[in-house]
Amino acid sequence: MPARGWWGLIALGLLWGVASLLYGVAVDLLGIALGFAIQLGLSIVLGALVPMIWSHALSLHTAQDAFFLGGLAVMVGGVVLCAQAGGSKSKAPGATGARFRKGLVIAIIGGIGAPLLNFGIQYGVTLLRSAHQIPQGAQFSVNTYVAWAVFLSAAAVTQVGYCLYRILSTHATAAFGVQGTSRDAGLVVGMSFVWAASVCFYGMSVVGLGPLGPSFGWPVFIALIVLTSNAWGLILGEWRDAPRSAFRRMLTGSAVLVLAAFLIGQGNPGS
Repeated sequence: MPARGWWGLIALGLLWGVASLLYGVAVDLLGIALGFAIQLGLSIVLGALVPMIWSHALSLHTAQDAFFLGGLAVMVGGVVLCAQAGGSKSKAPGATGARFRKGLVIAIIGGIGAPLLNFGIQYGVTLLRSAHQIPQGAQFSVNTYVAWAVFLSAAAVTQVGYCLYRILSTHATAAFGVQGTSRDAGLVVGMSFVWAASVCFYGMSVVGLGPLGPSFGWPVFIALIVLTSNAWGLILGEWRDAPRSAFRRMLTGSAVLVLAAFLIGQGNPGS
């Protein structure tokens, strides 16, 4: 495989690492409702549309395209409803003035960069196919994990570097000696394995969806992340003391996400 391809994959990983960090910063500055809605909304739309436009598959003249675009719009609406519900549940005040402007810029940049996870996964597959590292006619090969490992490791460099900087600059190293740290560390490691497995399953499923898999798989993947988060919130009792209006909005947003996933599925040429 050409070295330029590997360096391109590493660059995508580094940039996505930055985007993932900006997500947390934006939510801290803007609050859950606005930060969550802006970033996931941009991620869904760009992550689905860019591969479609890049492959010249979006004609705007077919019923399938109408289902696809309508499903994206409905999904963004569902994300906004869920974000508003989360914001209503939170007691944190919204941002104003310079803090709001700073948070808005960071949220937009983070939302634009978030789909790089989708692009990086597919770019790795493309590199391996061009280097004939994936057998002819095979939908998926274990060699693909090599490209994904390079991409995700590059992202980890950015993320770990920033986290270490924050720990050292705020003199927070003493927090690692607090009682219960070992348990928390174990949970973090466990969640990391689950997250990595979810990315691998997503990549495998997208390959199986065909040439337009990244466009149809990405919004459904993000929607399921939101739905799973809402479900865990219910299981763990996070909504027990929330206003009824916020709870109803969360349920409505979740139902809208399910409807949107159905509409997007109808837009797939293979459906």
